[in-house]
Amino acid sequence: MRKATASTKWIAGIVCALLLVAPAPAKKKKQKRAPYAPQFDLVWPGPPEKPRIRFIRVIRSSEDVTGQYKPTFVERITGKSARRRLLRLVKPYGVAVDRAGRVFVADMAQRAILIFDLPNETVRRWTGNSQFPLFLPASLAFDQFGRLFVTDAFAARIVVFTPDGRPAAGFGTGIFERPGGVAIDRARNRLYVADVKRNQVLVFDTQSFQLVQEIGRRSEAGGAEPGEFAGPTNVAVDREGNLYVSDTWNRRIQVFGPDGKFRRTFGTVGVQPGNFVRPKGIAVDSEGHIYVLDAEFNNFQIFDPDGQPLLFVGSFGVRPGQFLLPTGITIDEEDRIYVVEQGFEEHPGRLQVFQYISQPDVAAATLRPPGRR
Repeated sequence: MRKATASTKWIAGIVCALLLVAPAPAKKKKQKRAPYAPQFDLVWPGPPEKPRIRFIRVIRSSEDVTGQYKPTFVERITGKSARRRLLRLVKPYGVAVDRAGRVFVADMAQRAILIFDLPNETVRRWTGNSQFPLFLPASLAFDQFGRLFVTDAFAARIVVFTPDGRPAAGFGTGIFERPGGVAIDRARNRLYVADVKRNQVLVFDTQSFQLVQEIGRRSEAGGAEPGEFAGPTNVAVDREGNLYVSDTWNRRIQVFGPDGKFRRTFGTVGVQPGNFVRPKGIAVDSEGHIYVLDAEFNNFQIFDPDGQPLLFVGSFGVRPGQFLLPTGITIDEEDRIYVVEQGFEEHPGRLQVFQYISQPDVAAATLRPPGRR
């Protein structure tokens, strides 16, 4: 073999130097997905009617938010499963959205709150601590300071989380029997909690955590007078401070004023638009439309402020726009609709996102009733 000449060594040295100082190829910046871009065109009502509700997306796990997890080099050579990094909904019940667009879901099976930050494509998990453990988180709502109020149906109390996820307070022990749905009137510092076993809505001051009012009483067998409840499960508050209560086993919605006095009721048992069998989650959009989930119909119905039926969305099934035991619903400031369903067996719970489409040429609260042309 010939020995390398001096000129060959010189050239090789220059090449090595260039390789050492040459910049590495620029990494492609990860392109964020538009969090609220519709996955495909699915609207209600269908053509030729003007669409008023549009399907946006389905979320089952962290993979639906962050993208499919890619195992590290060490995980690939050791064969360790990447499933340990997956956060999946199992048995969700309640849902709330903060002002940053993060979606908070109470998962009963996991005794935790899962946070889906759609704009930033991250997922986190909040749990209780030794002082305020979570046993059966059901529903949740935010106050004007970003604190999260969570009902614990098993511990029969409210746990309050700071905006950074720290369980900071708990109250209601000895008062609640089985707290369920929760809503906050931020303008009046009022927290409304539906107690399924007490058959009342309990009202607390969000600053002092003191009980300030009890709304309703147990309905007698075979009777359902105004202001009486049979298993109230969920509550909502509109912008005027009116309270809406899912009176589940009386198959109706009851409406109360900001003073807690009964105003009206709508809905009866049946299988026609405007009827209920098992009304659960309830919410109100920016135009005063009332959205009611029915866990038996597996849909949500939309009503005008007077309780007249306008439109229903969904049916039984596992496809987008279909539901399996829907329980919780909330509507954000952009009129995006978030629905959680508990599912069963091989189809665990999931979150579906929809968009209410306001029509500038249509007056507020004038969605077309079902079947009317």
